[in-house]
Amino acid sequence: MPIQFLDQRISVIPQGAAIPIPVAPASLLVGDIGLQTVGVLPGNASNVRVELNAMIIVDSLLAAGEYTIQISREGTPIFTAIYSGTDLESVNPPAYTVTDFPPAAQVLTGQVRYTFSIVQTAGVATGIVQGAFFGGSAAAGNS
Repeated sequence: MPIQFLDQRISVIPQGAAIPIPVAPASLLVGDIGLQTVGVLPGNASNVRVELNAMIIVDSLLAAGEYTIQISREGTPIFTAIYSGTDLESVNPPAYTVTDFPPAAQVLTGQVRYTFSIVQTAGVATGIVQGAFFGGSAAAGNS
């Protein structure tokens, strides 16, 4: 099937924000995109590929804390990174590139939703998000 460009989206928290990072079980949604797949040719539905790019700026992390960053497709985690103490601040801003091949059944619904979140899983809440970027694009086909 021919190569098809399907969609490209971004979600941004402007730099300079000061959003508290919650303690588990609640997580902070820092990015949310729905990649449109309505125009995919039926023969390409099982050959959709997605590239996601994410970046987050954090501050005031607790040395005794643990932080989990997660990217999910339709609520199912496809990427998880766990940081202890201030490790997340030392690589600030951390950036991630994640690829995905969504199932044809989700592609055929017309949109595949991806989310980017952070949560503090240990320690007392002190961290803040000062900005974030989450973007993605979808294409299909193999020739």
